[in-house]
Amino acid sequence: MEVVRRFRNHYLLYYYLLFLCILGSCNLKNSSQEPVDREPVEDIDEDFDKDDEDIAGFDTENSDNDAVFDEKSDMEIEDVDILADDDQVFDSDVLNDDDYERDFPDMTGTWANLTVFKGLAKVPYIGQTLPAWAIMVSKVDIFSQEEGILSAHTEMCRLKTGVGTSLISAEVPDSFAESLGNVDKTFYLSYGENGEIRFHQDKLWEVRSCTLDDPENEPLPSDINDPRVFDADNTGINGLRIRTKKALDAEAEILQKVSTILDGVIDENGEVSGITTWYEAQSVMWYSNIALKNGAPTSPVGADPNESIFIFKRIDPSWDCLTVKEKSAELFPEQAELYPKEFQ
Repeated sequence: MEVVRRFRNHYLLYYYLLFLCILGSCNLKNSSQEPVDREPVEDIDEDFDKDDEDIAGFDTENSDNDAVFDEKSDMEIEDVDILADDDQVFDSDVLNDDDYERDFPDMTGTWANLTVFKGLAKVPYIGQTLPAWAIMVSKVDIFSQEEGILSAHTEMCRLKTGVGTSLISAEVPDSFAESLGNVDKTFYLSYGENGEIRFHQDKLWEVRSCTLDDPENEPLPSDINDPRVFDADNTGINGLRIRTKKALDAEAEILQKVSTILDGVIDENGEVSGITTWYEAQSVMWYSNIALKNGAPTSPVGADPNESIFIFKRIDPSWDCLTVKEKSAELFPEQAELYPKEFQ
């Protein structure tokens, strides 16, 4: 009744009792949680503390061992360093460098060079396309070598041509070869994938009896009075003299440009051999028979590229070009057997 007297407004009494009920239910809920429910949390805390003690114990017990381990590691590293300095076993880069660091052979000196140009030509007078070839023998002086780069002077000693028919013969007089001056050439050595030493000559243009600023793209002159044309072999007519005999006995004066690329290998005997990639163009300045109006250019198109070859053989430095010419069949017996007339 005292409570009722204090809360004369029964609405206030109602809210006061409601507040007491809510407060009681909250306390009842918290008191229902048994201690065992909270023990896992307490166990985790205790385990964590125990782990802390174990870690601290490990650090204390093994501090001396750490020092021993560090000292031992330093000794092992020093041993490795000493071994690496002595034998270079642990340096894989040095091993790789040693494996592939190879010197090129000394190529300086005097060589005889045979080059075979094998192709097809439309034979004058006969009008058929037949196998044709040119055999060139040169004296080569390799006077400088810087690692794999070779610098050389070349002098043509023999140049003969042939065609695959007995009805007509194509001839190049000695004056043709003798009129051609020395040519400076650069050769390159490299190692192939299988360890072989490769020999290479970039595309080289030789222009004969005229001058061209850009042989690769500039056509040969067609006018005998063109100021770029001259009489290289002193026949009295601008151009270089060629002949045909047998069924067609005629002469012509021609201009010529020839490109060559050499790719080969050095064998165990120190000789060089490989494939010649080539191209030829002619321009006729004068002819004695209209059958030679267009000359007789030879093309590699349609021919077996493996039949165009080159060979380098060392020779006595005292030999001159005449000696190389006289001994060419002896130097290159296999080719002399294939092309007997061109080695006479």
